[in-house]
Amino acid sequence: MVRPGWIILLLCMHAQLLQAQVRCFAQVELDKTEVYVQQPVKVTFTVLTATWYTEPLKFENLQVPESFIVPFTSSTPGRFTVNGKEYSGIQFYYLVFPYKSGSFQVPPIKITAVTPPEGSAASQTVVIHSPAKSFVVKPVPRTLPPGESWLVASDVQLTQRWNKPLTNLKVGDVIDRSIVVDVSGTLPQFIPELPDNKLSWASTYPKPATLKDTRNDVSANGERTQTTTYLLTSAGEFEMPAIKISWWNPYAARMYSRSLPPVKVHVAENPSLGMMTTLKDSLAKTVAAASPPQKKGPREIFGIPWYLLTLYVAIGLLLLYIWVRWLIDLYAILKAAWLRYRDSEPWWYMRFKYSNNLFPEIYHWWDRFEFPDKRASIGSTLQSQQEDDLYRQFRQYAQEVYLHNQTDKTREKALKEGFAAFRKRRLQAMHQKQDDFLPEEI
Repeated sequence: MVRPGWIILLLCMHAQLLQAQVRCFAQVELDKTEVYVQQPVKVTFTVLTATWYTEPLKFENLQVPESFIVPFTSSTPGRFTVNGKEYSGIQFYYLVFPYKSGSFQVPPIKITAVTPPEGSAASQTVVIHSPAKSFVVKPVPRTLPPGESWLVASDVQLTQRWNKPLTNLKVGDVIDRSIVVDVSGTLPQFIPELPDNKLSWASTYPKPATLKDTRNDVSANGERTQTTTYLLTSAGEFEMPAIKISWWNPYAARMYSRSLPPVKVHVAENPSLGMMTTLKDSLAKTVAAASPPQKKGPREIFGIPWYLLTLYVAIGLLLLYIWVRWLIDLYAILKAAWLRYRDSEPWWYMRFKYSNNLFPEIYHWWDRFEFPDKRASIGSTLQSQQEDDLYRQFRQYAQEVYLHNQTDKTREKALKEGFAAFRKRRLQAMHQKQDDFLPEEI
C-alpha cells in the first residue's frame, strides 16, 4: 500500500516540473494558398511565449526551392491571444516569389529563444521549429495576349528621357533614348525586356539594361532602365515607336497596361557630312606623304621606351603591394580593437544609457560589469549591496514591462540615473582599492 506522504511528494514534484516548463512555440501564416508564377506569397512567423524574451531571437534563413526570398526580419513585438490565453510574441515575415508553377512548401525553420518559464525569473534557452505550410503556384494564364510578357505587380510607371533635345537634328547625329520601368510589388529580375524596334532611318545600338532594387520596409519594388543609342542615317520626318508594357495585378485579378506615345522626329540633311569624310581622307594622305622617314629605335609604349616603362610598372606594383599590406594590417588592428570595444563594459553601458528599451540592454551591460561581491542576478546583487531604493525601482520597472508592456518615461529615467550612480560608486571603490596597493612616496 502506497503511503499518502509519497503521493503528496510526487504531486508536488509534478507541479514543480509543470511550473518550470517553458511554454514557447511558433505559428506560420500565409496570406495566400494559390498564386500565379512570380506572384509573391507573404509568410508571417509569430514566435510566442507565456512570459517574455530576455534576448533577441535567432532563426535560420528561409529557403524555398525555385523561388526568390526577400526577408523582412525587422521583428515587431506584441501581445497575442491563442485559445483564450494571452502570450507575448514577436513577428517577422518573408516574401516568397516562385518563378515556376507547381506545388510548393514553406519548410520548418529552427528558432532559438531565451525566455523564462511561468513563475520563474531564470531564463532558459529553447529551440523550437515552425510548422510547414504548403501553397500552389499556377502557370501563366492562357488568356495572356500573344506577344505579351508576363509580369505580376501592383503598379507600373513608365517614363523616358533623352540625352539631348530632339530639335535641330541632322543626319549623322547620335541620340540616346532611356526607358525606365518602375514596378511596385515585385523584384527587378522579373521586369521583362522591352522590345528592340529596328528603324529604317537610323541604326540602333541597344545597351545592357540596368536593374535597381528599390524595396522599402514593407514591400519589394524594382526598376529597370533600358537605353538604346540611335545613329541617324536618313533625312526626313520620322516617328519613334510607342512603348507599351502590360502586367497582372493580383489584387484586382486583371490585366493592366501602360504606354508611352510615339515621338515625332525631324532629321535634316547634313551637306558637310560627305565633305568631312573626303577632307579626312585627303588630310590623311597629305600627312603620310609629308612625314619624313624616322630612324628605328627601341619600341615605345605611350612614348616611353619599353624597358623604362617596365621598370616604372615594377616599382609601382611594389609600392602598391606595400601600401595594400599596410592597409590590411591597419584594418586588422582597428577591427580587433573595435571588436574588443564592442564587447566591453563601457560600450554596453552607453547602449543601456541611451536606449529607449532598457531590456535586454541592461542585461548585456550587467554581464560585462565586473566588481567584487557581484552575484548572478541584478536583483540579488542590489539586495546584497543594500541598494534598496534602486532594487525597488528595478522591480517596479520590470513589472511594468512584463505585465503591461509599457513603461513610464520618468521611472525609466530615474532607473538609468540610479544605475549610473551605482556604477560610479563601484568604479570608485575599485580604483580606491587599487590605490591602496601602491607604495607610498618617499
